[in-house]
Amino acid sequence: MISTISTEEAYEDGHVLFREGDVGDKLFIVVSGKVQILKNIAGEEKLIVTLKENDVLGELALFDAETRTATVRCDSPCTFLVIERNDMEQLAHEYPAIAFGFIKVLISRMREMLKTKN
Repeated sequence: MISTISTEEAYEDGHVLFREGDVGDKLFIVVSGKVQILKNIAGEEKLIVTLKENDVLGELALFDAETRTATVRCDSPCTFLVIERNDMEQLAHEYPAIAFGFIKVLISRMREMLKTKN
């Protein structure tokens, strides 16, 4: 089902997918390569985590119209499946289990953030 609403995009090492503060309307699934999630802390870009094959990023953009919470940069040549917000909304209405899967991802990330803060 995801393949019916996604497009494939490829980028070179160093390419910035989006910057912290940008408006987001796409979700990315890493097919190959690695990406760095970077956060501006006290005016300096800090590495938060590196994501790899099968990881999902930009999922918050599918659930709200807020700005991006971090910058994402390719750490190698990368290929992604890209899903637009409107397409995901339609699919989630038809197949609620897909939306539930993304909620699980969000909760898992929230739990990991809380663990690292303690």
